[in-house]
Amino acid sequence: MDMSRIQPFNRRTATALAVIFLGGSFAFAGPQPTNSLPAKIITTDGVTYNQVKLDRVDPDGLLVEFQPAGGGTGIARLKFAKLPISLQKQFGYDPGKAAGYEQEEKQAMVALAQKLQQAEEAHAMFLPYDTSLRPSVAGAVMVNSSDPTLTYTYYDPDHRPAKLDASGLQHTVSLCEHQYECHADFDVRVMQSTAGQPVHFSIDKAVISLGLSCQFTLPQSPYDFVRIHEEGHGKIYEYFYRLGPEVAQRIGESMIGREFTASDSDFETAKAGALREAAAQVETQYVSRLDGVAKQASHYYNELTDHGLSNMDRGQAVQEAIDKFAKDLQD
Repeated sequence: MDMSRIQPFNRRTATALAVIFLGGSFAFAGPQPTNSLPAKIITTDGVTYNQVKLDRVDPDGLLVEFQPAGGGTGIARLKFAKLPISLQKQFGYDPGKAAGYEQEEKQAMVALAQKLQQAEEAHAMFLPYDTSLRPSVAGAVMVNSSDPTLTYTYYDPDHRPAKLDASGLQHTVSLCEHQYECHADFDVRVMQSTAGQPVHFSIDKAVISLGLSCQFTLPQSPYDFVRIHEEGHGKIYEYFYRLGPEVAQRIGESMIGREFTASDSDFETAKAGALREAAAQVETQYVSRLDGVAKQASHYYNELTDHGLSNMDRGQAVQEAIDKFAKDLQD
């Protein structure tokens, strides 16, 4: 077995990679849950999950894999509060512990959101013009975020996907690809419109819609630590995605009152061009900001875990990666 060291990590890549070696002996901290769930689970709010397999037990619920109606493999977090009483008893559901666990997660996210806001204010990241001239932004920006989409793809080890070979790292057998999505719509006001002259628009309102997709590529019947390592990357991307609405709100507010000029002779064509330009600015700022910090944390997570080869607890590594980034923002 070739145990040569991996090539240096490419900081420009948008893909989180776990470099492992098939075969050999590996140790992983902590036992993994067994599949002791019924094949079908129906939550108290009427949602059905088929072919359910247990991945992890948290104080507030279960992380499970299931088979979506359209095929493939899905992953979901099922809160104990929405599970049948029999399952609550089976896994020792304690409402007090669940509430405490959820409160700790909420506090951690609030603390990091505050640090993000402080850093953004210190560096005026999204205010490229004189804010004293900007109109009131109260109620002018609405941000909507959908639940993250997690997709698992399993491949035959004898038929490796080409994207693994193209990763630039030897012996790569799994990866987590992510994409932050942002779409902005605006209400605009015509500032000046004279026949044959450029049309000037001003943004009055903005509606920003956010999304996150994570694609996990794994070999069939992977070692548990391989899957868990990749899911660590996914947790980092999800964590910062939960902070996305705050970032998007500030970007949207910076757009209110901004003027755009279009020279098309047709009014509707000019308006459409101005809206595209405004939407592109919002998307570029949002994705650049969120993706940049998430990839830094993801890269550090790889360093802590030696790209999936070390025995370091993955939950601890994820938290350390996030904490390191939060501290860096204060510099």
